[in-house]
Amino acid sequence: MQANSAMSAIEVVKEHMAAEDRQDLDATLATFTDQCYYRVPGLGLELRGKEQIRTWYEDLFRAVPDFRNSDERYWEAGDQVFFEAWMEGTHLGEWFGWAPTGRRFRSAMLVRIPIASDGLMEAEIVYQDSADVFMQLGILPRQGSTRERALRTLHRLRTRLPSRR
Repeated sequence: MQANSAMSAIEVVKEHMAAEDRQDLDATLATFTDQCYYRVPGLGLELRGKEQIRTWYEDLFRAVPDFRNSDERYWEAGDQVFFEAWMEGTHLGEWFGWAPTGRRFRSAMLVRIPIASDGLMEAEIVYQDSADVFMQLGILPRQGSTRERALRTLHRLRTRLPSRR
């Protein structure tokens, strides 16, 4: 994709999100500038370059074949675009080392996208509540559940035991 002067930064980001929803990797990656990065601080994820970003999307779409973004709202501030949306899908394949759960998730996110001098996306930085996703998938216990109370009890016991160093 060549950003042209007729295409606003928000239009580039909307094209990116539409390509993600279609799971069109070539079109998704075409919205990034050459020296790009992708970050999800809640997962400790930092990717550099289109090849690493492509691998991330391939793994995500394989694990969550119905992945999509919904209810997007966009704002432009200087050379950045911000948007909030819901990410949703069904966890049907191994993802980030976690075996498939078969469960659906829907979780809020806020994304910051710096725009490069060529008008394309320099980065996508996704802020989301990873614990919320993992609770919906059954990987972490829901707050207030019996499993969570049991884990809390184990943690309290562990912190009371003398350290073995």
